[in-house]
Amino acid sequence: GLVVTILSLLVGFSLPHWISIVPAFLIMLLIAILFTSLSTMIGSMLRDMQGFQAVMNFLIMPLFLLSGALYPLEGLPKALAVVTFIDPLSYGIDAMRAVMINSSHFSLGTDVLVLAGFTAVFLFFGGYYFKKIQI
Repeated sequence: GLVVTILSLLVGFSLPHWISIVPAFLIMLLIAILFTSLSTMIGSMLRDMQGFQAVMNFLIMPLFLLSGALYPLEGLPKALAVVTFIDPLSYGIDAMRAVMINSSHFSLGTDVLVLAGFTAVFLFFGGYYFKKIQI
């Protein structure tokens, strides 16, 4: 995230407030912990590690494509709107937009609460399943 932020500033992106870098990195940290915990949980449940990458790509790519990172969430068909509503990355992307460019689909408080909630749940289950691994 730091490299992308520096590169974007070098090519002309301007922040409304420089202090918004701090919450942006905290949101990136929450997103990273969420997906690390999710990966730990899924990896702990698999018996064969060769299938881990396929399972993660099958899961992460739809989450990314439906998160609103590539297109706005406004004006989606009802079925896609429901899917983006339950996608935790949607809230992370929306929170990043809120702090970096003052534009969001949900409120920043909703974004952070939902993202923190998903992170706490996946962190709990990631730790739980990791403890159950038998070598």
